[in-house]
Amino acid sequence: MATVREYFDTDLKSLSIHLDWEMRDQTVANRASLRARISQDFDANAKYWSFFIHDGVDIDNYIRAIFATPETARCVLSGDTDTVRVEMGFADYSERASSETLVFMRRIHLYIDALLDPDRRKQIAALGTSSGFHVLIRDQEYARRRAQLEKPLAFISHDTRDKDSLVRQLALELSKLRCPVWYDEYSLRVGDSLRVNIEKGLKETRKCIVILSLNFLSNNGWGKAEFDSVYTREILEKSNVMLPVWHNVDVNDVCNYSPRLADKVGLNSSIGVEELARKLSSAITQ
Repeated sequence: MATVREYFDTDLKSLSIHLDWEMRDQTVANRASLRARISQDFDANAKYWSFFIHDGVDIDNYIRAIFATPETARCVLSGDTDTVRVEMGFADYSERASSETLVFMRRIHLYIDALLDPDRRKQIAALGTSSGFHVLIRDQEYARRRAQLEKPLAFISHDTRDKDSLVRQLALELSKLRCPVWYDEYSLRVGDSLRVNIEKGLKETRKCIVILSLNFLSNNGWGKAEFDSVYTREILEKSNVMLPVWHNVDVNDVCNYSPRLADKVGLNSSIGVEELARKLSSAITQ
């Protein structure tokens, strides 16, 4: 299941600028950062705020600080104006849109990494209204309910050792493209059955992305079991279920693991994670 932070990162598709605001929680001595983002919609000539509030802080203090900060009312990240000026349009064409003309719609999206009861959400929204803002609250309950509607389209089969170098960022980029995937850090919760959930993901998703790395090719545990399951699906369904991604391997490495797999057209991670996600998303959703 995607987290509140992951929805904060992927929800709003407008051009955006962001900054970490340093806030002081009145209940503790230390400072903590708050992720602040301004989304810019040039077609609507509008801009609006999104804030991500971590769990473990005094949420009410943070929200009051957001509403009271002068930059919030002016919709600028710091000072009197934003340090970044953006223009949209063709370089040699007269009609161009500038970020300087965008109108703040008084809209604030609060992504709060905590479970709030309905009354507290209403109180926060009312506090925003009294401060002159239109507030939308997205907490852990929002993330849970939304995830129920977002059935994964693809399963990512990988070796755990490849998460940091590729897989975690790939899953995030696919989410940004509205291509939800079954990925263990998103899809598993404490107490879930690993075997049952992996088998369910392998069975129900349209495609299976297989990250072929030296780590994966040497994995005789879950990696091998997942590969065998995907290979069996292809035989039974008589269709191309597997989407191979070659990650720092060559044809000899793959051929030694599976000669048939070496003959299957795949993608190479060297093209970059954003381009890799774009090509995979196209193959999954077509």
